[in-house]
Amino acid sequence: MVFEKLASQIKRLSLSSSCSGDYSESSDSSSTSEVKDPRDAIVQRPEDYSECRSLTLANGIKCLLISDGDQDELSDPSSSDKSAAAMAVKVGSAQEPSDTPGLAHLLEHMLFMGCKKYPNENEYDNFLSLHGGSSNATTDYELTSYLFDVSTEHFEGALDRFAHQFICPSLKKASVKREVEAVDSEYMEGLQSDTQKLEAIFISLIQPEHPFNRFTAGNKETLLEDVEEITHELRKFYDQFYSANAMYLCMVSPEPLDRMEEMSKVFEQIPNKKTLLLSWEDYPLPKLSCNFIKYYPVKDKTKLMLIWFLKSQQKNYRSKPNDYVSWCIGHEGKGSLLSYLKSKGYAVSVECGTSAGGFDDSSNFTRLDIVIKLSDKGLKMYRDVITLVFQYIEMLKRKLPCSRIFKEMEKIHTIDFDNLEAEDPYERVEDLVENMTLYPPKHYLSGPELMFEYNPRLITEVVNSLTPQSVTVVLQSKSFKDECLETEKWYKGKFSSGVLEQSFIGVLSRVSGGDFHLPDPNPYIPEDFDLKDITLEGPPSAPTLISTERKHKTWFHKDEVFEQPECFIYFHIFSKYVGRDLTTFALNSLNVVLLENRIAETFYPAKLAGLESEIDIQKDGWHFKFNGYNDKMMKFFRKLIYEVFDNDNKNTFNFTAVKDATIKSLKISNIKPQQYATELRKSLIYQDFYTSEAVAEAISQITECDIQRHKATETGPFFLECLGGGNITPEELKKYVNYIGKKIRLREENALSEHEFVQPRVFKFPVGRFVYKVPNTNPDDVNSVVVNYYQHDAVNFRDTVILGVIEGLIEEPAFNQLRTRLQLGYSVSVDNHESNGVTGFSLTVCSQANKHSPDHVNLYVERFLKWFEEYLGKSLWLRCIQSVRGNCGGGTNQLEGFL
Repeated sequence: MVFEKLASQIKRLSLSSSCSGDYSESSDSSSTSEVKDPRDAIVQRPEDYSECRSLTLANGIKCLLISDGDQDELSDPSSSDKSAAAMAVKVGSAQEPSDTPGLAHLLEHMLFMGCKKYPNENEYDNFLSLHGGSSNATTDYELTSYLFDVSTEHFEGALDRFAHQFICPSLKKASVKREVEAVDSEYMEGLQSDTQKLEAIFISLIQPEHPFNRFTAGNKETLLEDVEEITHELRKFYDQFYSANAMYLCMVSPEPLDRMEEMSKVFEQIPNKKTLLLSWEDYPLPKLSCNFIKYYPVKDKTKLMLIWFLKSQQKNYRSKPNDYVSWCIGHEGKGSLLSYLKSKGYAVSVECGTSAGGFDDSSNFTRLDIVIKLSDKGLKMYRDVITLVFQYIEMLKRKLPCSRIFKEMEKIHTIDFDNLEAEDPYERVEDLVENMTLYPPKHYLSGPELMFEYNPRLITEVVNSLTPQSVTVVLQSKSFKDECLETEKWYKGKFSSGVLEQSFIGVLSRVSGGDFHLPDPNPYIPEDFDLKDITLEGPPSAPTLISTERKHKTWFHKDEVFEQPECFIYFHIFSKYVGRDLTTFALNSLNVVLLENRIAETFYPAKLAGLESEIDIQKDGWHFKFNGYNDKMMKFFRKLIYEVFDNDNKNTFNFTAVKDATIKSLKISNIKPQQYATELRKSLIYQDFYTSEAVAEAISQITECDIQRHKATETGPFFLECLGGGNITPEELKKYVNYIGKKIRLREENALSEHEFVQPRVFKFPVGRFVYKVPNTNPDDVNSVVVNYYQHDAVNFRDTVILGVIEGLIEEPAFNQLRTRLQLGYSVSVDNHESNGVTGFSLTVCSQANKHSPDHVNLYVERFLKWFEEYLGKSLWLRCIQSVRGNCGGGTNQLEGFL
């Protein structure tokens, strides 16, 4: 009955609309209405100097304005010469007619294709590109979001174009066919995505009447049968659901709030049709027709997934019980589920949580997933693994809720919120406009970040929902090819559906809590957030050399912008032996992965507390990166360096599982054509480049005995270089350098001289045209990539600026011509490259070989580049200068003379 009620609600919605832009609702004569004093209403981090204002436009659009310019001569690090805006519409794929799957997605595309005031198809994109901007849009089940950024000087012009897309979009029939091709290309890209395939399988197995049981992407089959009819359906869908009362607008700019409010009034021309905003809160939860699925993946990843559909947790954001439970299950410290699985050789990782939006989190349900990356042994013993999961859940039921864990989470969340790094306006509006649809104005900024209140009842409800009777188990492996005989209709995922035996469910229902325990108190949570008084001679914009000897150099960069209680310390230990050949490089690379696997349990609490480390092997030596809150950094640093260089516990823990996972990861890294093309380009540019496939093969030959015999510090002589900065003094930085120097036994007599450093060499391409054709690593993938790469010359500032200008000028016409008009591919990108001091330029088109052969695509790419070369003449000079100003924030006269 509830689904029949939904259908009747949709039928009752008004289909009338007008492109006149008049707003005639008599109940509200004011142009805008502020909720309350925004500085009192909206919770901001202490050092956020931006001003916020929450208001409702006269037609009902909820609006958030953020001015990130200077106030009282205080410079906010988030202040930018760019401005951004985003619009979220509370409508998505769940509301589209069942006989036209993908209609909401197609409408999202069509809104970019001109409007009554600006009828040219590429007017909006062209304006943004010319003024240093960009745009994007996404369609979800319940929400469709649009966003852009642009240089602040042209923000008002961009807002006008943006607003009129919603006021009266053209929705031309001539554009529909081309955009359906673009939608179809996106769909075909997803045909090789395990995430898309699995989601489609889940959707196909839930009850048919559920509003989320639908194919959301759309393709030519669902959208191109009758262009006339689809154009009519687009207009009908727009008229029915794109109403001001369903819209949320977010604007971020250096402009003053009053000026921004004035600019926002253009959006009051969007009609308020008083659309009924549907909520799925009271509808039944998704229920799959089976509870045990075997899946044959595209990528060679072996996984076990346990999935529960819980009552929606969106309204419980103040206490976040779902995050609380996920924090415990996904913990990697002592006594954790992962710790035990590793000790048995069953797994290499455990993740637990809920993704935002989509088929993960909605007004109807919140999906909680436990994802375990299995070893081959774990796959054979998957029932034991499932049993261990329920033992851990049983322990949680007995010991939760625990106020100590909540307080720890609350403290870490508060610290992270108070010290959030500034986002650029584009990223900020993208996050905030979705927040506006989920939280009250007071918590637009803080809603997803903070733990506001401890609610034991809600925590208990979530834990008690994780039962064997309600779980769906998914087992994924390349070994299931002959077992997975069912095929999902749209994304062609291969799977088999079955049921867990009642006897096994009975066993899971009677498990004990095992030897598991709750996470221990975290010793790394910072307490001291005072900023250090740092005096340093020299220009603040560049690192200063504070120490130099024959064996090491130390550089310090003073932070005069962000002023956060965090520091960073990077070490480069030069060695000519670490990557001297492929075998040695593979041995050192595997040793690092094994090391990280061994110490992960010890340092997981530090990671939670905002202390991060990265250890990497390159051909020229070791790279260590440390960053986070400086209060406990030295404690963290000393302990980790001890584990790397002093601990006699060799890195053979869980050897087979880690080695196999490393090989699989390397082999699948290039399964996507675009990633493969990037590696191929590097292999052509760099001398002695080690490909992922070559490293994987070398690692496959390494034995446990090889690791036991290997000692990293025997690969000297060394030279140590360090760069540090942030909330750390030069004197403190020198202590870090001295400590690691002692651990690697760095001495004058064994120091590597600078002329012995391994320098990656770049091939100089001869003048001419060269074609390199390589088949996909996945023979079933019809996606293809055409990259036109042009090597330039050694890096210099003048050429770098010119290449940046050219990139800005070529991007929009390339996209408009190759993607929008010719429909050669779903993605067209232009990039500048710097390869060890040598610049280059590329134009990339991602296409499908069953639509256009790579040769055909390349022919039109070269024609376009020839046209652009002719176009880039003196007549383009004014446009060039405008683009420079849009991308560089001004300085036209100076740049004019420079260029």
